[in-house]
Amino acid sequence: MVVLTGPPGSGKSTTGPLVAERFARAACLEADWLFTTIAGGFVEPWLPAADDQNHTLLRAAAAAAGALSRGGYAVVLEGVFGPWNLPLLIDGLERSAAEVHYVVLRPSVEVVLERATSRLEKTPGIAPLREVGPLRQLWEQFQDLGALESHVIDNGALDADETAGLVWRCVTEGTHRL
Repeated sequence: MVVLTGPPGSGKSTTGPLVAERFARAACLEADWLFTTIAGGFVEPWLPAADDQNHTLLRAAAAAAGALSRGGYAVVLEGVFGPWNLPLLIDGLERSAAEVHYVVLRPSVEVVLERATSRLEKTPGIAPLREVGPLRQLWEQFQDLGALESHVIDNGALDADETAGLVWRCVTEGTHRL
């Protein structure tokens, strides 16, 4: 189980499938897709009022990842899973009995803003987050990870293949295991 995280624009959705392809049998689960399933009452996920919605979708992502893992798939679960959400995420993933690797992609704020504000729609049904304020806020939330700081990869100067190679090395060497 590879939890690939970081702020929007860090390269998760581009890198995730490239990492998953390196396993013999794998799935890449883009957690952002779950936001498209909310048909009524959607709250922008960066707003404080979205906490219940976000926790529900986080539990759903963990349940789906766990089911895929129990089915024999290596899983790359990519989304915005900061340390503040790890207890809830890990609780859901522990049922899969899979080893969990936590990798944080964290390029500079300038790179995040450039990537996020210029990207096209990545998940059908979800307009990309291009608002600078929430992007900066989400980037800042990944700046002080305490004991998890060693799980960070600065991929600002790397292309997707190079980033995937580094993530793969972290997984195979076990350096980012929780």
